[in-house]
Amino acid sequence: MDLQPDSSADYEALANYLAFLKLTEVDSARLHELRPLFRSSANLFADTFYAHLLSFDETARFLQDPQVVQKLKELQILHWESLLNANWDKEFIERRKSIGRTHAERGIEPLFFLGSHFQFIEHLLHQFEAGNFEQEDYSEHFLSVIKAMFLDIGLTLESYFGQLSTDLRRALSMVWKANDELKQFARLTSHDLKTPLGTVANLCEEALDEFGDQMPEEAAELIGKARQTAFRMSGLIDELLSVSIKTQIDDANDEVSIDEVISEVLSRMSQAISENSFNVDVASPLPVVLGNKIQLREAFYNLISNAEKYIDKVPGQIQISAKSSEGDFIITITDNGPGIPAEELEQIFTAFRRLQMHQGHEGSGLGLYFAKSLIEHQGGKIWAESKLGVGSSFHVQLRGAQNSQRKD
Repeated sequence: MDLQPDSSADYEALANYLAFLKLTEVDSARLHELRPLFRSSANLFADTFYAHLLSFDETARFLQDPQVVQKLKELQILHWESLLNANWDKEFIERRKSIGRTHAERGIEPLFFLGSHFQFIEHLLHQFEAGNFEQEDYSEHFLSVIKAMFLDIGLTLESYFGQLSTDLRRALSMVWKANDELKQFARLTSHDLKTPLGTVANLCEEALDEFGDQMPEEAAELIGKARQTAFRMSGLIDELLSVSIKTQIDDANDEVSIDEVISEVLSRMSQAISENSFNVDVASPLPVVLGNKIQLREAFYNLISNAEKYIDKVPGQIQISAKSSEGDFIITITDNGPGIPAEELEQIFTAFRRLQMHQGHEGSGLGLYFAKSLIEHQGGKIWAESKLGVGSSFHVQLRGAQNSQRKD
């Protein structure tokens, strides 16, 4: 055993491994005695191992080039020869660390790395049983191999998971940077959106101040509504901005009245409801849940406005109800629209996914995607059921607040 003194952290880690595994000079000598046995059958081992790898689709697609396979076989043989050489020094440590890093960077799961160790054990056992080893009692030699393999696995996996941690930190850093940029974009966008809204509100106010007495009552009323709508939209932008930059852990744990949320949504949709002549039936009282009110309001707005947009019957009908479910509540929005094909139900919450039957309607294909994202941020779930020609039901499961009114 060649263990050179070194003050580095790597040496200290290696020394700890050797101590815990009880790897000694005796083990080193036994491993040396196994080198001729392995060398005489090394090619057989490499051929058997790579035939095994090629039987799996996950690895076969990386092993299409015969020259690459041959090179990997040579490296595999060198790997096991180095284990039997028992030179536990800086080079040995770096070799194992390099293997771990490379596997992590290329996305090779530990399963395949550990599989090679099993194949090596199996190969040695076959050589022992075939009488290719000089000594009849090979148990002590086999035990030394197992201990050396634990050292090999320990150092490699330590590096493997260390590389994964480094990659994760790098990825999180990129996410945080992107999040900061997104927040800045939200601030700038909100300013750009609010400026014309403010202008519209001011022009409406000036029109009422200057010409209000000369206008028909209906015209003044419409301008007043336009002014109020502009103010309401400005407030909505402020609220959405506050949600986009809010990072507290408990921001989805407020007690929220679904009755209030639905009331605000329907108020926001009042013009569309009156113009399109459909009825909304709310089975109050709806429950109090845990969540973020602004995000829940946006989620339910997307769901209800989506139902309103596609209803193809007169009169249109939307029913909103709730029921308790093991401490949670399921709020259901049912419409009498055209329905959704069964094969499309799993895809409707995908970003930019629009049904073929809806191609003639305006929309970005993001409404249901945003609804799903916002609901899941509350710790909830969302799913849909539908029957063609009859309508659809969207179910939203949310955590119930302790003091909520339960409706069974």
